Amino acid sequence: MSENPPVGDETTPLTRNFDVAAPPSSAASTASAFPDEPSERTYGRRIAQTLSSNGFCGAVLYGVTKTRNKTIFIPGKHDEEEGGEAESNIAIVEPPSLDKGWYFFEHIILPRCYANQEEFKRGRKYARSPPGESTEKTRLYPIWDTPLEDMADFGIGVGMYFHMVRFFGVVALLAAFISTPSINFYRNDYSPGGRDSIMNPLNSNSAICTTTSWKACPNCSISDLDTWPTKVDDPERIIEGVSSDGISKLVFIAKNECQINETFAMANIKTMFFYCAATLLFIFLQRRVRTRLDEGEQTTSDYSIRVKNPPRNAKDPKAWKDFFEGAFENVHVTLCTVAIDNEELIRKLVKRRKLLLKLRNKIPAHIKFKTEDLETMIRHCIKSANRNKFICFSNPKNIYDKVKKIDREIEACVGQDFPVSSVYITLETEEMQRKVLSEMIYPTFNPGIIDRKFTFKGNALKIDEPDEPSAVRWLDLEESNKVRIIQRICTYSATFAILLVNGVIITMAREVNVTMSALTIIAFNILSPPLVKFITKFESHVNETSYSTSNYIKLTLLRWFNTAIITAIIAPFMYTAQDGKYLIEGTRILFTAELIQRPLIQLTDWQGHLKRHVLAPRAKDQRRMNDLFSAKEYSVGERYTDVTKLLFLTCFYSIVYPKAWYFTAAILFVYYWVDKFSVLRSWRQGSKISGELSVYSVYYLLLCLATYFVMGAYYFAGFPFDNACETGETVPAYYEGSHDFGDGVNFIISAGDKVYKFCSQSLVVEPNSFPPFLSNVPNGKEWMSVSQLQFLPIYARSCVAISVLVSAIIAFRLLNRYIVPLFSKVIKTQGKVMGCSFSEVDDIKAYIPQVDIKGYELPYVMCNTSNIDPDLIGWRVNIIGNPGDFNLIDDLPIVLKATKSKKFLIDDVPAFSQVMHWPPS
Repeated sequence: MSENPPVGDETTPLTRNFDVAAPPSSAASTASAFPDEPSERTYGRRIAQTLSSNGFCGAVLYGVTKTRNKTIFIPGKHDEEEGGEAESNIAIVEPPSLDKGWYFFEHIILPRCYANQEEFKRGRKYARSPPGESTEKTRLYPIWDTPLEDMADFGIGVGMYFHMVRFFGVVALLAAFISTPSINFYRNDYSPGGRDSIMNPLNSNSAICTTTSWKACPNCSISDLDTWPTKVDDPERIIEGVSSDGISKLVFIAKNECQINETFAMANIKTMFFYCAATLLFIFLQRRVRTRLDEGEQTTSDYSIRVKNPPRNAKDPKAWKDFFEGAFENVHVTLCTVAIDNEELIRKLVKRRKLLLKLRNKIPAHIKFKTEDLETMIRHCIKSANRNKFICFSNPKNIYDKVKKIDREIEACVGQDFPVSSVYITLETEEMQRKVLSEMIYPTFNPGIIDRKFTFKGNALKIDEPDEPSAVRWLDLEESNKVRIIQRICTYSATFAILLVNGVIITMAREVNVTMSALTIIAFNILSPPLVKFITKFESHVNETSYSTSNYIKLTLLRWFNTAIITAIIAPFMYTAQDGKYLIEGTRILFTAELIQRPLIQLTDWQGHLKRHVLAPRAKDQRRMNDLFSAKEYSVGERYTDVTKLLFLTCFYSIVYPKAWYFTAAILFVYYWVDKFSVLRSWRQGSKISGELSVYSVYYLLLCLATYFVMGAYYFAGFPFDNACETGETVPAYYEGSHDFGDGVNFIISAGDKVYKFCSQSLVVEPNSFPPFLSNVPNGKEWMSVSQLQFLPIYARSCVAISVLVSAIIAFRLLNRYIVPLFSKVIKTQGKVMGCSFSEVDDIKAYIPQVDIKGYELPYVMCNTSNIDPDLIGWRVNIIGNPGDFNLIDDLPIVLKATKSKKFLIDDVPAFSQVMHWPPS
């Protein structure tokens, strides 16, 4: 394996000597390019090569050749300082190379597959390569040609997400076709006055009523409108005047002359039941799809078990190997990871590394940073600061003092007897794993007689199938359930507080106009993910799947409330069918924003391009340049939330805005390809999230289904949304005649016209109106058309039936998930056993404790890796270094030496997790 990027024939003007000035003869020197074909490079790299070839753009963006140090270093020679001998800690420093930066981005940050290997099994086509692979030719995953099954290479949860988007994209398109009669009805037959007067053409196929008339309403009052959320300064729906003799008070109410018919009612029922069938089909197929995706990729969890309650002092991996191989015949333990609860020590070592990074950034580029000689490093930083005051923005002496303080704290931790938190056992075959799981999983409350051969040092072990190694949160394994519950209570309380604040602000924005409220909702939906991530950081999770699920639940609550629920609460019922900046226009704005916002933000990736094209060329060293070439890690939970939020919004308002199904189909199409592009070309490779996240999405999909039928029934009963009910009486004589109230409000009341009264047609706010049967309508049925009277019982019965069905499915799933395992043996494994053994699988990882430290290119290992195959760590030797260069255990001897401690490390009292590897002979 080479430690440098592969060398090709192409040259590129990207590389410039930034901190190191080359001799004049080689001032235009270039670095070797990658052997990647032009079509296999990212668009960003192609743009960079094009712009760097341009004289002006190359000079502005990539042509920074000014040296930042007075001393000039020529590659291949040692410099002497002021005529003397070169200092021992001065090394030959290569200038930061943009070619290496792009190599880091394209070969380590982005996912790659083998160029000459194709799988063609279970729908898969490409074989994923590990980051930094250089022994075989690799390529970026093709955007258009990568099948959905291959998206599961990044985690079953990712593959299930793309399956969900594709499935419901097709469902939404078919639902749009089925609802075409409703759309045509709104366009042609709903409003006698036509649709030409509607302000926005996209709203012409909606419940907006453009034909209104004024009716005598003696019992009405302006105060009927002066109730929240209706404002008296909204377009008038009730007006007051006096009779021609000036004696009698006259009150009139606006009546919507729009009625729904049988065609509309039937089209909606068909669409609702089609969506119901599609949702149930998705739930039925979900497990099959999850199994197919899991069988298509052999992962470490397929061969592994996790011991959740190991004895606190069981730290010897060999003892665990002997136990399992002794308890089961024909079982071979290939790997054992004994995770130690050393969170306090690790967090201090991480803090120390961050401080050293700050100090290292203040050292001139030509000085080799030595962690074991910080005093000399401080002198170099102070000396450099005297030359150039802009190099050191903060006092390096303060940083040094903090390092010494943290060193003393770390030294105090050495010698502690850290307990075992979890044990990960990796067996050689899937048959072995299934055998162990079937024998050692037992009910919580009904364990029965446990065979003594399955007890470890007298303890009955609790085991399960773990998540993937990259998804384990190693510092959170030991947290007690009590602490986790308290954390959840606090974070969910904070979430509900945010929800309340959002509701207040959106309501205030609605007081301005509906456009302002829609823009506020969009802003909150954009700001919610980082806010929820910040809150969830205060929770402890054993794996990234649990962490993403917690994010998913909170974010869904916020986005559902922001997008649909608060909108329905603050929208005045009498203005549901009103043209202009009201409910339907606000809904249209939300759908339009969803269609535009996602591709605009993700495809432009302005932050990434700013870092790679502007800031990276000005980095002082290769490490900081690589850091700028890094990318943000995607959140699968956030992606799931976007889909369920969109479906919830559609189900909530599609009765009054059926064109929402066309919007949803288009938006999900955009989601699929934009997210696929981002995963393959923009986002950093993240933890492999299991399919458990898709299980939780089922609950939200069921709630969307129930919402569709419930809101469909209530909206159907609420037509024509004017709160005007005919009394059957004729108007008094003093109402007859022509009435002119200005601003185009003029009408004639004739003898024999009917008197109307103010009545609440919004059954949602009426007590005891669920289900919305005709018998439960509190104010009579005077406003309903013949079609409403005919079909409302069908809508009401459907609402009840689907609500009962959804409740039963949710209860059944929760019962099987949380209650049945308490009393019965439940083994959760996916798919059939594959014939490949663990040691035969390429690109597979071991359970190696690791921690990410901001500012470093790769995660730091937290155990001794001398006893395992380096390829099992998860990334290959590359231009950054090898796994041995990123190990926190090497810091401990340095700390003990720096503190002049008399303590020493003892193998019998390990300070770090233990990992052992026993390849089969």
